[in-house]
Order: sequence, then C-alpha cells, then structure tokens
Amino acid sequence: MRKPGFLQPKPTVGAERPSHWYDKKFATSPTYQGPYQDSPYYFLWSVIVDRLRRDGAKEVLEIGCGTGQLAAFLLDQGIETYVGMDFSPKAIEYAREAAPAGRFVVDDARTSTIYSEERHDVLICTEVLEHIPDDLSVIRSFRPETRCLFSVPSYSSEGHVRFFSDVAAVEERYGSCFSKLDIAEFPTPGSRINRIFLADGDRKA
Repeated sequence: MRKPGFLQPKPTVGAERPSHWYDKKFATSPTYQGPYQDSPYYFLWSVIVDRLRRDGAKEVLEIGCGTGQLAAFLLDQGIETYVGMDFSPKAIEYAREAAPAGRFVVDDARTSTIYSEERHDVLICTEVLEHIPDDLSVIRSFRPETRCLFSVPSYSSEGHVRFFSDVAAVEERYGSCFSKLDIAEFPTPGSRINRIFLADGDRKA
C-alpha cells in the first residue's frame, strides 16, 4: 500500500542507442556470455522453444539475436536451420561461439533484406522492438503470412524508447499487423512488478 504523501515516480523511457553501445554492454555483462540456462530470459525462451517443438517448426530466422543464447537453445531442441541477425558486431562474435551450428550476420533490422532472402517458417524477435523508434516499419518488413513470435517489456530501461502497461496496450500497437495474435504476460525473475509480453501470430499479407 502506498504511504500517505508518497509520490510514485513517473516512468520514463530511455533513448535509441547505437551498435557500439550494445557492443560494450554485451562485452561487459556476464549475463550475455553464459549458457542459455543461466540467462534471466530462460523462462521466456522455454515457452518459445516449447511452442515451436509442439508445432514442428524447422527453420528459424531471429531478428536481434544478441549473443546467440536462444539460438543455442533452439538448435539443442531440434531446430534444423537457424539464421540470426544483430547490428552489434560483438554480439555476433559471441553468437558464433555459442551456437556454431547456426548462421549469423551483422545487419540492421530497419534496413535489412534478410526477411526475403532467408528461408524460414518462423521469425523470432524478442526484446528488440522497444529499442527502435520506428518499430512498425520493421514489422512491415516481416514476410507476410509468416508466424512471428516477439516480446516487449512493461518497464523502462536506458535503451527502451517505449514500454507497455498491459496486454491491451501491446494489442493496440501491434494487433493490426498480425492475424490470430495471442499475447501472454509473464513476470520477470527477481521483480515483483516488471512483466514481459510474448506475442505470437501470423504477419498479415
């Protein structure tokens, strides 16, 4: 319960960051360099992997793959073909070590042609769209009629240009871009209030 006279701090957003900012973040944080089982995102990745195994997905394209932890998880669980893209060269360096069976490229989600060039039956884009001011333009690049799983947070951070209060807010921003969009809400480990929203749907033609 809020104490009398206590003012709740107003949430603020951060700002878009360049690739070298993420290079430093990936290089200095053990969170991004350990095995995927030790990542704070393991709970979210487990949901994604379970859904893809259940539905027989074979070919994955991941936008904003980071250091390849989810890639390693997917490949360990039977994904046959994996391609990951990130605009941080340092992330791709780590990814190639973490998941040597995958293929990784340095590219920018906002301008890349990878969406049409790489075969995939599923596109994954976790914890990326909140970092990009023109996120809807990125989504418009997703191949039509392709299954997409993406996540966005409920909380502010240095590199977040937006965050979402609830499932309805996620639906309001992205619902028109996808058919059969299912949005699930998950608590983040170690926080009583932060949430991650996982969306799963087919990109509209």
